[in-house]
Amino acid sequence: MRRFLFACLTLPALHAAMAAEPPVQGVWQGTLGKANVVACFNQPSPTQGADRSGNYYYTRYKTPIMLAKPNGKALWQEQDAKGNTTGTWSLNAPQDGKVTGTWTDPKSGKTVPLALTLLEAAGDREHPSCASDAYNLALEDFPSTKVSKPIAFEGKQYRNLQVGDTITVELIAPGDGVAKINAQLRAVLAKNKKDLADFYATRREYLGRNGFTTEDEVYAEPTYWSPRWVTIKFYRWPAGYGANGISIKFRTWDVKTGQETDVWNWFGASASDGDDKAELPDRLRQALFKGVTIDAECKGTDYDGRGRFHLSLKPEGVSFWEDSNGSGCENDFLLPYNKVGPFLTVKGRAALSDLLPKN
Repeated sequence: MRRFLFACLTLPALHAAMAAEPPVQGVWQGTLGKANVVACFNQPSPTQGADRSGNYYYTRYKTPIMLAKPNGKALWQEQDAKGNTTGTWSLNAPQDGKVTGTWTDPKSGKTVPLALTLLEAAGDREHPSCASDAYNLALEDFPSTKVSKPIAFEGKQYRNLQVGDTITVELIAPGDGVAKINAQLRAVLAKNKKDLADFYATRREYLGRNGFTTEDEVYAEPTYWSPRWVTIKFYRWPAGYGANGISIKFRTWDVKTGQETDVWNWFGASASDGDDKAELPDRLRQALFKGVTIDAECKGTDYDGRGRFHLSLKPEGVSFWEDSNGSGCENDFLLPYNKVGPFLTVKGRAALSDLLPKN
């Protein structure tokens, strides 16, 4: 009864505190100092308690910057990706669709005036202001291609190309074959805004939920690069998903011809459509699992030899391995080149002739 009474007494105080806050929810445009900015402030959410969230960007750069007002504090905190406070916003109560205030540098104490005009009033809680068209459409111009500095890989060089959350590799090497490979690798990148629909949707979701942006974790890199073959690994971990959402794919090309190949064909199997994995051919599975003890909890699962494996070329041999699911049941085998011959097709022996032992 005392707990219920306490809750009843505190609810009016909470509502009074919320009512005392300047009602800045909505989308605003104006100036921070002399720079043009667009800002959004989300509607209060029951799941956030007294916390408030927002975001803003300079119209010149269009890089979203998180705004947060934790636990009902008076100042909005501007935060970077690491959670560091890079500035604070003090806002006065809006009047006639306008709001003024000051931005303060947390280190020097330097202040800059803020002046904003309401662009779009806040709707209901199901349509957060920071997820609205009014705030996001300018952020969703098709992005330019980001090009990394050259990266070294076993005496060779490549660089990453990225558009939104699509990423690929460009091999830095001479030859018509490499040029053909690079053309195929570049085709991975988004070509229009439709290709980035999921990227934009994820960003809007997180802006509307808590005022910060997030995106899928992606990278692409060579894992093997010989005078004859190059393999590129593509990795994606979708934002908001656990480890089971991770996807890994390997693609292999002939460096001389520029043609992509299914390396499983070398062992008499084929990778699945849209995937690089396959079930082990019977003779190969029996050889790899010879002498392997399967733990009791792994028996009867795909990890007792019936699962689908990645196939990766390595300098010392061919690697066959399964994705991890956290159980510890996954298997990983390395078959040296001096033992791989009996399991190869004619096509496989021709493909790996430079690596197989000479009779």
